[in-house]
Amino acid sequence: MHAETLAPHRVVSSQSITLEKAASILDKYLANSEVHSHLHPDALITPSGTTFGAQGGSTGGVIMHNLRRVAAGLKGNYLEPEPTPEPEGGERNAVDGTKDQPNAGMTDGTAAEDWQDMSEFEREEGAIEVGEVGDRSNFVAQEEIEPGHLSGEGKKRKTDDAGKLDKAARKKAKKAKDKEFRAQKEKARAEQSA
Repeated sequence: MHAETLAPHRVVSSQSITLEKAASILDKYLANSEVHSHLHPDALITPSGTTFGAQGGSTGGVIMHNLRRVAAGLKGNYLEPEPTPEPEGGERNAVDGTKDQPNAGMTDGTAAEDWQDMSEFEREEGAIEVGEVGDRSNFVAQEEIEPGHLSGEGKKRKTDDAGKLDKAARKKAKKAKDKEFRAQKEKARAEQSA
């Protein structure tokens, strides 16, 4: 019998450290990351080894920038929050906080206020269609439906005498079938044991 060897592992303790110690560890990592490309999260792995990322270079990309901001915060420096980029490209108006329209300076004389919201326009024009494209009709308007049909009242089973007789007949047929099945099963067992 041969003994199994466990994979190499390293135990990392979860002891709390002081802010000064955390700041020194992070500063050391940031200094080493400017020299060694393998410390960058966006490093490129090539056949010749790791290289710095194409966009960030030795200073790194967004992650390294954020780590530098964290290091400054650990030292007690307050940095203003960075503005998030607008996805549509318009800038916010400083007066009322609304977004400037990208085509506000149009040359044909129309102002940005003349533009109508796209969803409002589609609602008015009927451009939003649900389901299949084409003329649609409402089935309630085409044929008369008994009251209660849509509310589920018409879906109850009928409980007249004919329905009870059918139910009793079904029960008898099921019992007879089960009885026949049991008899066949016992006959097969008796033949096997004999």
